[in-house]
Amino acid sequence: MNIQSTHQNSSAPQQAPVTELTEPECWELAEKTSFARLGTVDNGEVFITPLNIVTSEGKIFFRTAHGSKLTNLILNEKVTIEFDKAEGGSAYSVNIFGTARLLTDSSELERAAQLPLTPWIRTEKIEFVEITPSTMTGRRFILG
Repeated sequence: MNIQSTHQNSSAPQQAPVTELTEPECWELAEKTSFARLGTVDNGEVFITPLNIVTSEGKIFFRTAHGSKLTNLILNEKVTIEFDKAEGGSAYSVNIFGTARLLTDSSELERAAQLPLTPWIRTEKIEFVEITPSTMTGRRFILG
């Protein structure tokens, strides 16, 4: 049996196993995401933290307590948000690079408090952080 000729006769179109996502596709996935990972830098080392996120008006928001995550982004505002999902025969992975800012203005804090942002862990997270995206990259994968 000639495998090559068998595949050539197949009428089903072949999908590439890896495709690049456009920025609008990345943002559409971000809008459906509530759990992600935050990448910051701590003393020259990359620090990855899981967190809950919400998108609003082209920005990403999360709540946090005082600690290394907050300290890292205050010292270096450049951050990365990463999220991914594998389901059935496909998966995707998205990285959103941007600038983080601790919200301090009372009107901004009031607006952020209205966002549907509920922490998974019942610890006090009194600080709101806003990330303004600068670049988005993503890939979709056909598994198997």
